[in-house]
Amino acid sequence: MLDADALRTFASFAEDANLSRAARRLHLSQPAVHAQIKRLEAEVGAPLYRRHGRTLALTREGAEVAAFARDEAERTRELLARVHGEDVTDHVVLTAGAGALLHVLGPAMRTFTRRARAHLEVVTADGPTAVAAVRDGSAHVGVAAFDVPPTGLEVSAVTEVPQVLVVPRGHALARRRSVRLEDVDGERFVLPPAGRPQRAVLDAALAARGVSVHPAATAVGWELVVHLVAVGAGVAVVNGCVSLPRGLVARPLGELPAVRYVTFTRMRPREAAAALVREIVAHGDSWRRT
Repeated sequence: MLDADALRTFASFAEDANLSRAARRLHLSQPAVHAQIKRLEAEVGAPLYRRHGRTLALTREGAEVAAFARDEAERTRELLARVHGEDVTDHVVLTAGAGALLHVLGPAMRTFTRRARAHLEVVTADGPTAVAAVRDGSAHVGVAAFDVPPTGLEVSAVTEVPQVLVVPRGHALARRRSVRLEDVDGERFVLPPAGRPQRAVLDAALAARGVSVHPAATAVGWELVVHLVAVGAGVAVVNGCVSLPRGLVARPLGELPAVRYVTFTRMRPREAAAALVREIVAHGDSWRRT
C-alpha cells in the first residue's frame, strides 16, 4: 500500500517538477517534500525523477505514479462529495494544439458540454507535450497529429485533413482547381519556423521536386498564417480544416500527405473522459461540413 501522504506530495511536485514550489503549495519544508518523495521511491522501487542540468524531470515510472496519484485524489474528492450528499461533477482536462481546438474539435466540445455532467478544462499543447500530460495524468484526453500514434495509450483515429495552398482570390493560382508543387516555384511563402513538423514535410517535398520558394515570413498558428496571407505577405500551406476569411481561397495540394489527427487517453479511462473521446471521434469530420 503506497503512502497516501507521499502520493499527495508527489502529485503536487509533479505539476512542475520543482521541489521548492511544491513545498510552498503544501506548506511544508523542502526537506520534508524531498523525504516523502524518497520514501515513495523506496516503496515503488524505481526513481521517480531525474536531474537534467538545473531542472528536474519525471521518469517514466514517475509519470505513472503521478497519474495514479492524481486519479486517487479525484476519486477521493468524488467519494467525499457523495458521502456528504453533494453533487458530483466530473472534471475532464482536454489538451490539444490551438489549430485542432479551433478548427476540428469545436462541435465535439460543444456536444460534450451540453450532454455530460462534467466540467471541461481545455489546455493548449503541441503533440509531445499533450502525450506527456496524458501519461502523467495532468490531462485526461489529448488530441494531436501523428503519423505514428503514441504507444502505451488508448488511441482512436479522429480525422484526416488534406494540406492546401492558401492564396488571395486575385492570385493567378486561385483560378486553378488544384495546384502542384511545381506551380509555386519562386512564390513568396509564409512558413512555419524551421524545425516544426509541417515545415520539415514541406521542405522535403519541395526539395524532392527541385522547387524553390522565397521565405517571406515565418509564423506559428493557423490564424496568424492566414492573416499574413490576407495582408499580402505571401502564400501559405495550411491544414484544409482551417476557416478562411473572405478574399482568400484554398487549393488542394495532393502531393503533400494528409494530416492524421488522433485522440488518446490512458488505458481504461474514466467514463467522463471516455465520453469526451466518443464525441471527438463522432464529430471528427464535422470540419468538412463547415
